This record gives sequence, C-alpha cells and structure tokens, in this order.
Amino acid sequence: MIEEVRSQIEAIDADIIELIGRRTDLASQVLHAKRADGFTQINDEKQNERVLNRAVDLATERNIDAGSVKEIFEILIAMNLEMQHGLSGEGNLP
Repeated sequence: MIEEVRSQIEAIDADIIELIGRRTDLASQVLHAKRADGFTQINDEKQNERVLNRAVDLATERNIDAGSVKEIFEILIAMNLEMQHGLSGEGNLP
C-alpha cells in the first residue's frame, strides 16, 4: 500500500519538475516581450505581486498552506528573473 502511494507521489514530483521546466523555458519569451513593450527593467514588481497574490488565492481555495505556496512562488519568480538576467547578458548563468 505505501509503495503505491509513494509511486503516485513520485509521478507527481516528476510532473512538478516538468512544469517548473516549462515555466522557466518561458523566461526568454517574457524577456523578449518586455523589451518589445519598452520595459527597461527585467524585474516587474507589480507582475510579481500579481503572481504571488494569484498563487496565494489558489492555495487558499484548495486549503493549502498559503505561506508555503507563496515561498515556492517567490523561488519560481527568482528562477525566472535569474534566467532573464542570464539571457540578457546580465546574469551569472553560463
């Protein structure tokens, strides 16, 4: 019984990693869109706040710890910002 549940968790973990990869892959498109729209800064605080608020609201609706979800999304935002900085030649990525 426990192995079946652990197997399901493992599959979900793989899905989460896949989704994080897809989200991070969009960083280049976001960067190009920012440039096309005349943004001079990579970091868009207003958008970050919208993303965090949306994540917290969704977590609350699902009765999931909103504080932990907010921390996860702060990490996701940081990952995308790091990728965008790297793509623009401003970051530490190879």
